[in-house]
Amino acid sequence: MNNLKSIFASAVICSLPVLPVGCIDFSGGGPDTDKIEIIGEEKSPNGKLIATSFSCSGGGAAGYFYFNASLRKADEKLDQRAGLLGKHKTWKAFTDIEVKWIDDKNLEVSYNQSNSPAYKENNAIKVESKHGIKIHYVVKKGKP
Repeated sequence: MNNLKSIFASAVICSLPVLPVGCIDFSGGGPDTDKIEIIGEEKSPNGKLIATSFSCSGGGAAGYFYFNASLRKADEKLDQRAGLLGKHKTWKAFTDIEVKWIDDKNLEVSYNQSNSPAYKENNAIKVESKHGIKIHYVVKKGKP
């Protein structure tokens, strides 16, 4: 029995130095280190809001690259995780995104989307309105 206790104690002691390693972030960064490229940006006719089409890459070794659109107040910084398209904001499910103001209360977002079964749920979710603006989505014809 003492031998079993000794083996258990040794196993616990040997595993302790490994525990802190689980707390280290090997992902290479997060939203603060993402590289964002603005593709298109339009102020609302009254100048109070900004609609932006952008690409984003990051995530270190695991990596991600995606396109999305954003709608924010003119004095706010772009938040790449507050995209208008998709349930999973870092999936590359949408491409060739364009934003166009119809008027002060309506924004059109046109895009191509991946139609594979894996993206069906992701693509079905889109923000319908934000900051009192109705968002109209138009899926472009042709391959993404």
